[in-house]
Amino acid sequence: MKSSAYYSSLPDSMTVNEVESEFRQLLCALENQRVNSACFIKALMELGERQWHTYSVLNLCVRTRIEEYLLSVWDGKDLELVENFIGIMVRLGLERLNMFLRSLVERDVPPEVFNEISLAISELGDSLSDPYSGMH
Repeated sequence: MKSSAYYSSLPDSMTVNEVESEFRQLLCALENQRVNSACFIKALMELGERQWHTYSVLNLCVRTRIEEYLLSVWDGKDLELVENFIGIMVRLGLERLNMFLRSLVERDVPPEVFNEISLAISELGDSLSDPYSGMH
């Protein structure tokens, strides 16, 4: 996997194809080697920000692979991780992750995590499949 510095140094303005290529390379690294989860999440945050600036919905296959990974490393006790999940979810339109978070009840997670999730859900509305729907 490329370094965190690499991802943070990518230009804000990238083409759809460039961003998708970076996501695919990141996912290949995940599949081909042991990857530190925190570093992977940071890379997803950086690429999610670049994706957001393309004003295009990310390829469904790539989104699905990202969601599968995020759901596999879910830790509802880690507020910072949950905040990162929400940021990635919003930027990439991760509907399955959105539905998962909506399914949680107060007894599933600590109060501060539940409050963060509840706040995000109230701000987001019903669907995330197209994060740019209000901008078209």
